[in-house]
Amino acid sequence: MQTSKLENKVYEELKKNKFFIFKIKDLCLLLKVEKTKAYNIIKALKRKQIIKKIGKGFFVLSGVNEFSIGQSINYPSYLSFWSALNYYGFSDQIPKKIFFTTTKYTKEINDFKFVTLSPKRFFGYKNINGITIAEKEKAIIDSLLFPKYSGGIKEIYNSLKNNIKEIDTKKLINYAFKVESKAVLRRLGFILEGLDYKEGLKKMRRNIGRGYELLDPNLKRKNNLNKKWLLDVNW
Repeated sequence: MQTSKLENKVYEELKKNKFFIFKIKDLCLLLKVEKTKAYNIIKALKRKQIIKKIGKGFFVLSGVNEFSIGQSINYPSYLSFWSALNYYGFSDQIPKKIFFTTTKYTKEINDFKFVTLSPKRFFGYKNINGITIAEKEKAIIDSLLFPKYSGGIKEIYNSLKNNIKEIDTKKLINYAFKVESKAVLRRLGFILEGLDYKEGLKKMRRNIGRGYELLDPNLKRKNNLNKKWLLDVNW
């Protein structure tokens, strides 16, 4: 579909100024036009599939990487959980949603799910080809913190079991302590022991506290108690 000179100009201005994701107010400021004019431009660009709406008030240029879209909606954020496991090839399951961690609450937008972490747990990420993503070890730890966003404990277990050689286990255990979660220490300890990994497990056991927790908090209790790691092994 042919575009007008104005529409081409708007598209080029958006690209040049890296407004891959934007709102009406951004367009008003960029082009120095009134809201009514901006709405008409948006309407024309949508009709010609140059842009698309991705959530309440958000528009995106066609062809923009979905991971980049998610990061721009809520900053700071990084790709993690099941999405990161899939990105690294640890899980061959493609999640229906794209999971990000963030330090500020944001509602789910289209296929983007934002999981809020406290600032002290917001670490262990890097940039790969313009995408901010959890390190392999942090993706595992985030997943153990909230297993439901990674397909459950069995999916996390298989991710570790099949890719243990790609994981820096010392960093993994260090990150487990750093997030300050007894549940994470218990779940990771139980899994590593099951994979015949021994280094660092004694220190982990000394910090798991008291009382029992569910291995997978999203499944029913089985009363299959593991006294060593204080877990109800309910998978």
